[in-house]
Amino acid sequence: GDLTFFQLFLPSTMSANAHAGNPTRVGQERYLVSMFVDMRGSTQLAEKRLPFDTVFIVNRFLGAVSQAVLEAGGRPNQFIGDGMLALFGLSSDRHEACRQALRAAALIATNIDELNQFLSHDLREPIRFGIGIHGGEVIVGDIGYRDHMVFTALGDAVNVAARLQDMTKALACEAVISDEVRVTAGLADDALPAQEVAIRGRNEPMTVRTVEATRILSALVDDRRAVAA
Repeated sequence: GDLTFFQLFLPSTMSANAHAGNPTRVGQERYLVSMFVDMRGSTQLAEKRLPFDTVFIVNRFLGAVSQAVLEAGGRPNQFIGDGMLALFGLSSDRHEACRQALRAAALIATNIDELNQFLSHDLREPIRFGIGIHGGEVIVGDIGYRDHMVFTALGDAVNVAARLQDMTKALACEAVISDEVRVTAGLADDALPAQEVAIRGRNEPMTVRTVEATRILSALVDDRRAVAA
């Protein structure tokens, strides 16, 4: 009978060289840790400054966050206004990916402290931030249209990380971390305060860990590595 053919992938992504060089770009399911970081108070910041000054400050913030992510072994993935999605586990196992994400959160606090000192004469209040971290199976690959394809992750774990970041406002803390990440990173049960929260789109409540000041995460991860050694 008659056959109908249709294109599944763009020719450029299906070339032998592209597929061999980066097999995840055409779509793959894998465990990743997603981190959403958001700058607090950017709307009020923009209301009292020239557009150039606002963009300068936001870019310095995103630069400080990206530097921390890269130093910890993660990858800045998407920039959304004054926020960012970072991925961990693209080149490491799930245990190391969780530890990398926690280490990155601590480094973010250090970098933002330095940025606040640098901008102290220009800011009425120091820059604050919120972080959400969750790990799970996601789909990674190139998403978009023609010349506007971007490599990113899709899935429930990414959505949950975004919602945990938003919860930092109501819970008055710098970071909300899923218990999945805490367990996989090897931190003790009493290392961080636990709380059950309702996640939009999920039927069951989820256990999370709140972190009032993310700089403490560095010591917790280092202690875990010392015990493992």
